[in-house]
Amino acid sequence: MEKIAIGVDIGTTQTKAVAFREDGVVQASAYIRYPLIQEVEGMAEQDVDQIFQAVVTCIEQVVTKVRPLDISVISFSTAMHGLIVMDKNNQPVTRVITWADNRAEKYAEELRDTALGKTIYQNTGLPMHPMTPFHKIRWLKEEFPDIYEQADKFIGMKEYIFYQLFDRYIIDISTASGTGFLNIYDLTWDQLALEEMGISVEQLPFLVPPTYQVSDLKDKWVEHLGLPAETIFVLGGADGPLSNLGLGAVTKGTATLTVGTSGALRYIVDQPQVHPQAETFCCVLDETHWVIGGATSNGAGIFDWACENLLTEVQSEARSAEKNPYNAVMNLVKETPVGAKGLLFQPYLLGERAPLWNAEATGSFVGLKRNHDSKLMMRAVVEGICLNLKRILTELEDLGGAVKEIRATGGFADSEVFKKVMADVLGQRLSLTESVEASALGAVLLGWQSIGKIADLNTASEQVEIYKTIEPDFKNNQIYQQVYPLFITTQQQLSASYHQLAKLRADLE
Repeated sequence: MEKIAIGVDIGTTQTKAVAFREDGVVQASAYIRYPLIQEVEGMAEQDVDQIFQAVVTCIEQVVTKVRPLDISVISFSTAMHGLIVMDKNNQPVTRVITWADNRAEKYAEELRDTALGKTIYQNTGLPMHPMTPFHKIRWLKEEFPDIYEQADKFIGMKEYIFYQLFDRYIIDISTASGTGFLNIYDLTWDQLALEEMGISVEQLPFLVPPTYQVSDLKDKWVEHLGLPAETIFVLGGADGPLSNLGLGAVTKGTATLTVGTSGALRYIVDQPQVHPQAETFCCVLDETHWVIGGATSNGAGIFDWACENLLTEVQSEARSAEKNPYNAVMNLVKETPVGAKGLLFQPYLLGERAPLWNAEATGSFVGLKRNHDSKLMMRAVVEGICLNLKRILTELEDLGGAVKEIRATGGFADSEVFKKVMADVLGQRLSLTESVEASALGAVLLGWQSIGKIADLNTASEQVEIYKTIEPDFKNNQIYQQVYPLFITTQQQLSASYHQLAKLRADLE
């Protein structure tokens, strides 16, 4: 009888459990959404028990849906950079402090341009940015010493789940590479990073490979989940690297692009690669694969902001006619000239990770003239999002070699206009895949490798089907090649004012 594999993807806004048949086709799925808690400026936390219950419920629902088929393996993907502080009684004393939490910004900035910060980046592959637990721990130590003094363990959400299910604090090297404490060369906890934060190896989970198996499920969860105690659970990895795997982008020359609320470009390489100016990250997929890339905070969420403030009448009319308001906006963008008549948009409304790694970065329209109307401003916004991703792509190619194909996913792929502008700006063919559950499938591929169903991860490309390609327009790309250097130059000039602008905002507030 065919056996089902389940991939559990613990994301920032929802958890999904996806059941895959042996040919990679989705058999069943379940998801539960949950909110970010943002009570003060810079906060982005989540309720630990709420996410744990979401994971348990999603697994239970999918197991019920696929009966009477057997479950061969359950493997996990998780959002990177989350932090939970556990006390000596194994109780959480914080919520999940997510990647989006910027309150450690001051401490990341202090290390950014120092010799120590540069060395830690070289060792761990993560730029100095408040997203990582490395800086969050310093922030807690300095500003919440009562919490820091209770800390017996520093873990993430997946580690919490495995502790609840199996009474073990374990972490795969892929997820660990998002903490800022893993040495990406020897795949052990980095002694320099530990010493700088004043914590010990014993305060971190035990490191294991992504294919590591656990099968002694606690009795209470055997009944609750409807699973035999001997069901194989596999640690899996982090969502970014697993997205590449799930999209079949494992061969040299194939990168992945995801643009949802935020965005990311990633590229698998066969040895660690770090950037001389610390503009890209290098995370671990498994013992022989690393993922270099850049995650931008400013993806389609910036387009949403623009829609709330530009062309609002167009959207209202579309809603009244029961049409998609975003499509109405993009149809107007399609009619505007490439290059937006010289109007540039720096899309850093949410600060920025790659390529700037500056939480104080701000957005700007550059070159604004009286003949620039709201349609041209909207076009500049879309182009600015794409130009920022082009800069990340350029840095990745310098490190990992030429990109020949980009496999694209995310909400932006629902818009024909957005996809076309992206292809034209990047000057690359975009391949759209059938796999919309890339991270969950990536987790399952690691699970299949763990139980011996597949020999190696190159099998991933066989599980993914390309249903459409978007080719760049040569003439449009030529225009963007003229625009791109000016986009970079103006960004560099504006960056000199980010800190002063942040201080001015604070003073005026």
